[in-house]
Amino acid sequence: MIIAIFVSTFLKPSREYSQSTITKLPEIVKTTTIFKLGEVPWIKLTILIDNNPNPFNNKLKTAWGLSILIETPSEMILFDAGPNPYVLKYNSRILGKNLSLLNFIVISHEHSDHIGGLKYIAEVNSKIPVYIPGDMYYSSKEWINSLGLNTTDVYVTTKICNGIAIIGEMYGPPYEQALAINVKGLGLVIIVGCCHPGIENIIKKAINELGVKPYAIIGGFHLAGTPSWKLEAIVKNLIDLGIRKVYPLHCSGEGIRELLKLKYTEFYGEVYVGSVIELKGEST
Repeated sequence: MIIAIFVSTFLKPSREYSQSTITKLPEIVKTTTIFKLGEVPWIKLTILIDNNPNPFNNKLKTAWGLSILIETPSEMILFDAGPNPYVLKYNSRILGKNLSLLNFIVISHEHSDHIGGLKYIAEVNSKIPVYIPGDMYYSSKEWINSLGLNTTDVYVTTKICNGIAIIGEMYGPPYEQALAINVKGLGLVIIVGCCHPGIENIIKKAINELGVKPYAIIGGFHLAGTPSWKLEAIVKNLIDLGIRKVYPLHCSGEGIRELLKLKYTEFYGEVYVGSVIELKGEST
């Protein structure tokens, strides 16, 4: 059952709707109670698309964009789909991942380098549910629906299954949402697309609305070209917020990779296309 929290009592007049949104999440959910998120014993993350090449596997293709496959004991989730259906198809096959078996897809935001690969998903299984930001541009929603995919608009932080929640959209621009998975004994693993609303803001929202401590963050941080003094301040803030592992991908930039590698080694996770991260909780 889908449960949503922390909803504004006012409608946003700028929202646009199509026939596809009629059966989606209710416009207003009258509750301010934090739901019990639950937990999973382990997760496995596989980077299907990233613009950082894999130094150990030159068979994989790189592309400017992001797609992460998340596996738990009961779910297979795709977070973003990268820019290109051909790259998503190619890399998933090289890595031995059958995307027709997905339980659902979460799209962080509407930019083409995060949604273009949905064409491949529509080819292998158009019935896979796709969760998108509620305030995504109408044209982007219509394009996704034109592929035959079944989209659900998400406006607020929403539990979608045991231990897994979508962190409700924030404005960057554009509107962007993230995914959080509570791993037993570790805390939240937060998966982000580009962090247009700010990496610290997304983490704070996850903590405040899920009531669980964070453990790791992975994805695009939108920090390329950020001055070193500001990167240092951001990393210190992430640590103060409780983050213990940082995995920069996509638009994070080389600056934060180098800073973490040199000065915050214990917090740094080096990742690129094809990387596999396995996080196990207590008694697993």
